[in-house]
Amino acid sequence: MDTEIELKLFIQQQDHDLLKKILNELPHSSPQGSKKLSNGYFDTTDLQLRRWDMGLRVRGFDDQLEQTIKTAGSVVGGIHSRPEYNVRIIQKVPDLSLFPHKIWPDEQNIAAINSALECIFETNFNRQTWHINVDGSIVEVALDIGEIIANGKIEPICELEFELLSGHASALLPLAIAVAQSVPLRLGKASKAQRGYQLAGKSKPVETTPLDDIQLASNDSNTHSVQALAMGLERWQLIEQRLAVTSKEQQALLWIQLIECIEFLKRTMSLYVEESHPLHTLFTHLIKSLSQDKSTMDTRPIEQLSLLWRQPQYGQLQLALVDKLMKLQK
Repeated sequence: MDTEIELKLFIQQQDHDLLKKILNELPHSSPQGSKKLSNGYFDTTDLQLRRWDMGLRVRGFDDQLEQTIKTAGSVVGGIHSRPEYNVRIIQKVPDLSLFPHKIWPDEQNIAAINSALECIFETNFNRQTWHINVDGSIVEVALDIGEIIANGKIEPICELEFELLSGHASALLPLAIAVAQSVPLRLGKASKAQRGYQLAGKSKPVETTPLDDIQLASNDSNTHSVQALAMGLERWQLIEQRLAVTSKEQQALLWIQLIECIEFLKRTMSLYVEESHPLHTLFTHLIKSLSQDKSTMDTRPIEQLSLLWRQPQYGQLQLALVDKLMKLQK
């Protein structure tokens, strides 16, 4: 068993060349080339594996096949941590009996589940990788460009992943923050698998209504805490996710909630850093930009978001907050 620890980020297509240049020129960077990866994600019709919080795929690369199952994990800020099991195979369909028996819930007929498996969606992408030494830890940076395919529908993949190969997870954030100084990035909440289930119509549609705001308006003693910081980061990504799919008529309150969320995070961080800290400069810039943008909401929400994501301070602030959260949780 391996435990995958990675930071998922989204990048815009026009920044690919700049990103590659930055990664090639980073100290202690070793380019690893690129490869094409084809992936089929399997589950039963009633999504038994998903209900167990498991993800199953068969990946093809370099004339080889490998089946992988990921079991329940956690996400803190943008850091994903999830146990996974990998087995080389010779057929394009998975064989669950090859995984350790201990990973399955007790008294389950795994053979019956295996026979009921079907391919729910596919992801096909080109992966270009770099291995970077950060203070003795080795981080693999992967740029994935391709598409998710389900039921005749296609959704683009344009992601950057920082995965810990050896050493300490604390190496991920400083490296990502260094890259974000030159390339616009933002936290990636949804994995390829989550997006694939969504595209296949196997998940509930993304909500478009504003979130309840009583949590962020709360004055109880837990508001200014590490938990509040984690909650604020999660909320930021949820609002962003809803804005990306909402209509112009529904977006006004969501924009206001996004500003309120970032203001809440600023107040929370004031407990841990002085006003002179660079974090507050990022907060001030982004809040000012969002407040000005409220008057130009005649464009489509996704276009408005794309313009916002182009601002380097957007992703820089997200990453700085995740970095602070990880340090506070030690």
